[in-house]
Amino acid sequence: MLFPKESIQLLTRVMAKNGWIELPARGTSMYPFIKKGDICRFSVTTVESIKKGDVLLFRTLGGNLVAHRFCRMVTKNQQLYYLCKGDTNLKHDEAIGLDQLIGKLTWIERKKRIIHTTDLFAHVWGRIILTFPMITLLLRFYLNRKESFQV
Repeated sequence: MLFPKESIQLLTRVMAKNGWIELPARGTSMYPFIKKGDICRFSVTTVESIKKGDVLLFRTLGGNLVAHRFCRMVTKNQQLYYLCKGDTNLKHDEAIGLDQLIGKLTWIERKKRIIHTTDLFAHVWGRIILTFPMITLLLRFYLNRKESFQV
């Protein structure tokens, strides 16, 4: 989803004022952990509190707003960057700098039920996705088949 620079600035001001923001999920890149229509709460975070498996909200250099799973830190031009990936995406996103980071997922609301990122399910799912990349292929295959039958 492409956002004008002014929208990103407004979003970051709201986050700074409230400490969080809620956004509806779009797309299938984080399926089944995050599904279309889920309401995702992202909170202001610190570098020290980000750990492998967290879902980070960030803006791409192209102006897109993305929420993907943090995989690892990488060094590029002697600078540290975050490497993230959607659970059903086959490739990692472009490495993001600290200035692109907006927040960290704290919970998901799905059909009036709240799933906290501190819940056992969320923790285990994040570990499974990061440990067994073959699951990404299976999820992508499932989503492609599902979409082809809906046409």
